[in-house]
Amino acid sequence: MKNIMKKPFQLALLFTLAFLAQTASAQKDWRWEQHGVGFSAPANLRVTTNNASEFTAEGSDLVLSIYVEQDGEVDKETLAEALVAAAKELQYDEISNADELEIDDFVGYFVEGTKDGVGAFIITLLDKKSSTNLVIVIAYTTDSARETAIKIGDSFYAFD
Repeated sequence: MKNIMKKPFQLALLFTLAFLAQTASAQKDWRWEQHGVGFSAPANLRVTTNNASEFTAEGSDLVLSIYVEQDGEVDKETLAEALVAAAKELQYDEISNADELEIDDFVGYFVEGTKDGVGAFIITLLDKKSSTNLVIVIAYTTDSARETAIKIGDSFYAFD
């Protein structure tokens, strides 16, 4: 009798875990309407700041912050300088990756580093069609959150 009861319980547990894993990784199309910027990120992030200059959403192992500048004076070269300044300000222990980016309507740069065991990407993006400039910081604490951070970084787009 014990084995008969054990099988349905194990099956139910397996389905529950599969559902939770799928829910945790479910992606959602997020939009920062004030600046015409969209991106894909986990649906379970909790928005903690959403105003004219900052959008921040947090999960258990990932924090996404987006900052905007709309001055029209920034170009691709000064965007690279802004990235270097941001990386210096965060005082990374180690920088492991840096490169140029081209995503949808944006051009920019990214750097990846760690500080006190927490990894982060800093991304600077310049909208090719407007004066919207973004500085994006995605901090993560696990390998799976790093993969999610990469997907978020690659998903940015402009809409009007």
